[in-house]
Parts: sequence; C-alpha cells; structure tokens
Amino acid sequence: MLIEPLLAIMVAQLAGRVPGIFFGLPLLALASLIFAATHHEDPAAIGYAAVHWTVWLGGMLGAVLAAVLLLGWFV
Repeated sequence: MLIEPLLAIMVAQLAGRVPGIFFGLPLLALASLIFAATHHEDPAAIGYAAVHWTVWLGGMLGAVLAAVLLLGWFV
C-alpha cells in the first residue's frame, strides 16, 4: 500500500530532473514514423522517409526552440 505513493514521488522527482526536451524526442520519432508510413507501403521506403521526416521536423522544431531561447535571453 505504501509502495504506490512512494513510486509516484520517485517518478515525479525523476521527471523534474530530466530536461523537457528529452520527452519530445520519442514524440518526434513517432510523428516521423507515422508521416512516413502514411505515404509509403514499402518498409525500406518507410525507413528512408522516417529519417527524412525526422531531420525536417527536428530542424523546424529546433529553429523554433532556438528563436524562443534567443528571445528569452535578449528580450
């Protein structure tokens, strides 16, 4: 009975220590895989397109993150 609240506290403390950007990486990978799978049927083409979408989405999101960080530092 006491283990469940302790486990919840430990998970909350761990989540507080991990930077939030690491929670977005699995979402980026899944979104890329879903986009690729909706456009292709061949597994090899899906793999290639997933890498393409990951680079494209990661670059766009990285540019937005950089812009927000720069605005936060200078404004």
